[in-house]
Amino acid sequence: MPVIDPLPAPIQPSVSILIAARNEETTILACLEAIARLQFPAEELEVLIGNDQSTDRTRAVVADYIADKPSFRLIDISAVWLDLPGKANVLAQLNTLARGEYRFFTDADTVVAPDWIAVMQTYMTESTGIVTGITLPEGPRLFHKLQTIDWLYNLTLVHLASEVGWPVTAMGNNMAVRREAYDAVGGYEALPVSVVEDYTLFRAIVSKGFGFRNVLNEQLLARTKPVDTAKQFFQQRKRWMRGAMDLPIWMRVLLFGQYLTLPILVAVGYLLPTLASSLYVIVVFFQALTISFGLSRIRQTKLWPYALLFGIYQLMIGPASVLYYFLTPRIEWKGRSYT
Repeated sequence: MPVIDPLPAPIQPSVSILIAARNEETTILACLEAIARLQFPAEELEVLIGNDQSTDRTRAVVADYIADKPSFRLIDISAVWLDLPGKANVLAQLNTLARGEYRFFTDADTVVAPDWIAVMQTYMTESTGIVTGITLPEGPRLFHKLQTIDWLYNLTLVHLASEVGWPVTAMGNNMAVRREAYDAVGGYEALPVSVVEDYTLFRAIVSKGFGFRNVLNEQLLARTKPVDTAKQFFQQRKRWMRGAMDLPIWMRVLLFGQYLTLPILVAVGYLLPTLASSLYVIVVFFQALTISFGLSRIRQTKLWPYALLFGIYQLMIGPASVLYYFLTPRIEWKGRSYT
C-alpha cells in the first residue's frame, strides 16, 4: 500500500488532481506552483502527488513545498500493484485515495493554466466522461520550437477529429475524467497493461458510451518540457506509436502515410514526377492550414516562423521514427524498460 505524508486533509473535495512523479526534482516545483495558483476554491480541491520511487530529490522538494498546504498530499509509491507498469501503477494507487467527483491528471513536468479546472468543467456535461486540453513543449532551442509545432499540428488534428465524433486519443498531462466514467471501466487496474495509459483509459471510457472532448482553447494551454536528445525524441515517438497500433485500421494507414511521406513521394516521383510534386504541394498546404488554425485558436501566432520549417522537419523525422519503432526492441522511459 502507498505511504501517505502528510495526513489527509480534513476536506471533502469535488476535484482531485493526480500527479505521478519519478525523478522530477528540476521540474516538479513549477508544476506545483502552477497548481497552487489555480483559480479554484481551495476547500474543493485535493492534490495527490505520487512519488514513484524517485532516486533524486523529488520527494524532498515536494515535501518542503507542501508543508504548509493542507490540500496537497505526498504519497510514496513503494510497490507495484497488480502488475501495473510505471505511471499506470502510480495513478491506479492515487485513484484509490482520491475523493473528488472529477479526477484531473497532469504530469510533474507540466505547468497548467490558472483557469484549468474551471474551464475544463464547462466541457463536462452529464454525458461526457473525459476531456483533454492542449499541451505544448516549450524550450529555447530550434529543436524545441519544432517539437512545439509538431505537437500543435497533431493535437489540432485530434481536436478536429473529435469535433466530428472520431475518438483518437487523450493527453494524460492535461486531462479530466468524471469519477463515474473512471469507475465504469474499473480503473487502471482493470485495463490492459500499456505504456500509453492515457490512451488506454480514453478508449475504455469511450467504449462504455461516455462522451469525450479534445479542446483547442488558449485557456487550457499547458506547457511541458521538450526532449533534448535524439534518443529521447525517438523513444517518445515509439511510445506514442505503440498506442497508435490499437487505432482503427484506417487511422493507422493515415498515421503511417503521414510519417512515410518522403519515401512515398520518392517512389511516386520515380515514375510520375509531376504527380509527386502535386502531392507534396497538397501535403504542405494541408499542414499549413492545420497549423494556422491551431495557432490562431490558442493565440500563439509568434510561432509562425518555426511553422515554415515544419514540412522539412516532418519529412525527416517521419521515416526515422518508423525505422526506430520497428528496429528497437524495447521502450525506455523514466529509467525503466518496457517490452
